[in-house]
Amino acid sequence: MDMNWIAWRKPMIAVIAVYFAVFAAAKWGFGADARFFLLWEVIPPAASVAMLLRTYRTQRGSAGTFWLLMAAGACFYLLGQLVWSFYAWVLMVPLPTISLADLFWNLQTGLFFAALFYLLFREKSISQGIRFLFDCIMILLIVGTVSWEFIISPNLHRMLSHPDGFGQAAVLSYPITDFGILLCLFVFHFAYTPLLDRRVLALITFGFVVFVGGDTIYVLDVISGQYQGGQWYDLLWSAGLFAYGFAGWHASHPNDRPAPEPRFVVYARLLRLLFPYAGFAILFMLMLNRIDKPDAVVTGTVLVTVLILVRQISMLLENERLVSRLKQMLEKSEFLATHDDLSGLPNKRLFERKAQEAIENASQDGQPLAVLFFDLDRFKYINDSLGHVTGDELIRQVAERIRGIVPETCIVARQGGDEFTILTGPLTSSRQAQVLAESILRAVAEPFKVRVHEIQTSTSIGIAVYPEDGLSIADLMKHADAAMYQAKELGGGRFRFFTPTLKDGMLKSILMERALRHALDHDELFLCYQPQVCSKELTIVGAEALLRWRKADGQLVPPSDFVPLAEDTGLIVPIGDWVIRTACRQAVQWEREGRPPLKIAVNVSPRQLVQDGFVEKVAGILRETGMTASRLIIEITEGVALQNTKETTDTLLRLKALGLQISMDDFGTGYSSLGYLRTFQVDSLKIAQSFVGEMAENEGHAGIVKAIMAMARSLNLSVVVEGVETEEQVKLLQTIDDCTIQGYYFYKPLLPDEFSAVRDKVKQ
Repeated sequence: MDMNWIAWRKPMIAVIAVYFAVFAAAKWGFGADARFFLLWEVIPPAASVAMLLRTYRTQRGSAGTFWLLMAAGACFYLLGQLVWSFYAWVLMVPLPTISLADLFWNLQTGLFFAALFYLLFREKSISQGIRFLFDCIMILLIVGTVSWEFIISPNLHRMLSHPDGFGQAAVLSYPITDFGILLCLFVFHFAYTPLLDRRVLALITFGFVVFVGGDTIYVLDVISGQYQGGQWYDLLWSAGLFAYGFAGWHASHPNDRPAPEPRFVVYARLLRLLFPYAGFAILFMLMLNRIDKPDAVVTGTVLVTVLILVRQISMLLENERLVSRLKQMLEKSEFLATHDDLSGLPNKRLFERKAQEAIENASQDGQPLAVLFFDLDRFKYINDSLGHVTGDELIRQVAERIRGIVPETCIVARQGGDEFTILTGPLTSSRQAQVLAESILRAVAEPFKVRVHEIQTSTSIGIAVYPEDGLSIADLMKHADAAMYQAKELGGGRFRFFTPTLKDGMLKSILMERALRHALDHDELFLCYQPQVCSKELTIVGAEALLRWRKADGQLVPPSDFVPLAEDTGLIVPIGDWVIRTACRQAVQWEREGRPPLKIAVNVSPRQLVQDGFVEKVAGILRETGMTASRLIIEITEGVALQNTKETTDTLLRLKALGLQISMDDFGTGYSSLGYLRTFQVDSLKIAQSFVGEMAENEGHAGIVKAIMAMARSLNLSVVVEGVETEEQVKLLQTIDDCTIQGYYFYKPLLPDEFSAVRDKVKQ
């Protein structure tokens, strides 16, 4: 579009230049009569209408309406010019002083005025527009009063005594209305930039300036009786019309609207103050000299005074409205800053502030308080399976239900996610906190109707009492949280009070977490490899990498102590990455030492599978270590099945696409099912040790193992049986079907060097 603008700009300027050249040649070279000029002057308004209509078609919203009004004004000017041409070319009569053309030209002025006001009222506030309107009316009154007193009134008698005196008086409306528009545009130009591009506004301003000049000279000629068509100042009107069209053409190819410079802001403030009040001061000084004989100056001064008073009152009302609006905005901002958007409850910030105030008051009164910390059981499962929209609606309904049963003396807050807290009022005994917890349990246990779903859930509640369980809100929250997790570990749907034994457990967990972080950074973690043996040939075909932790003092920490902690704290993610890298590096090292390739199985937690970039990280480890993808087995647990989300499924399928194998660990327990085998595209099943341990003595367990192996064979899946510890178990498995056996009967978990020695011995 910019290229079109550049391409057309020079031809347009050339056409305009030709127009003025022909006019000048006809006027001063060939002495053409007025009839030629009347027809020739049809070109500028026609060109202006065409360019302004084109601009209207390229604009949207209020800008489009502005240019449409400008085009309509130019169109009325064109109609007025055609009426005059009709008098000269068709009727062949002298041009009348007043005619239908004057109606069209006054309509043109009114439409230009309407265009300016429309843009102002659409783009700025109504109050700004009203102030602007008052300023313009005051300026028009001042200019009209001065013009009447010193120009119109002294010549009115002479004009009316002329044979065409009424027509001469009527044409006085042109310079007055044009001057009013020019002043409005002047204030508009400086006070409200950048409603239009400054260059566009400059062209429009230029058009009005030359129009005012042409109208003023025209009026003087009419009053003196010397006017005839084809005067030199007709070029001023033509130039103004071309300027309007050129402004529209420029607006249809805009650059970025420039930011108002500081000096324009200063000018705007000065103009808003200077013009109306400076004019009023002039009128007031004139009025003082003729206060004893009321005339137009006195009347104009009184009217301007009334307008100033009304304007000031409107400004005061607007300021009051702005103050009220600002107060509302501040209150809304304060509410948004201290309340949860989803539930409408106080947020963590407000809860802690109110709780601290309540604790300070309780410390003086000596009355106990309680903090209840609770969340929804299995909310993540609901959120993942039914969608976040359903989860959000469930949170809203829970919040509404809790708010309805909690006494007004309590503060209910949402901490985030599905976690809520309640601060009770002063208690006479802890029994009151228990009663409140029981009512919450009953309320949440009632079914929730969420969209098309009826959701049954429960909550786990932890309670900490001030001052026994803590003297600060931070301690009370921490201890109530610990009690809630104890309630959850007991099966959920219950409450628990905080006890000192829980505090000991929390301290132990904190110290353990700190030590585990230290272990990761200081090479205290290591891997053992438990061989996996073919049941038919009794040869080592693979190994499972098992994580171990030996502290700096030589103490071994059982995996059951630190792996769940790593899961809870998120440390399982960096630890899991380290396990995959170390296992791959070790497998490649054994191969480079001349040993046959082995499949290595590593356990991957649900948290690893949902981390960003996990697949890319595994692919990078394979490239870095040189490990063949088909020899790396990812073992997933029932926890992955429980969190069967699209994100998890996509990750597993992308790992499969790399060439890795997927094994379902502890199959037959928890949430394992045939559906997950298809969804996750599992390659092998690992039968849980709980079935194997009593397989020889318990026919039921043996039947489960046989059923799983039969099903795996039908699905073309391999089977790994772990926890095999006796010869009887081995023989029983061999009678059922071919499988891979892992257990202490053959090998315990071995250090890398021990594993190498075992393989070398078997080879010999």
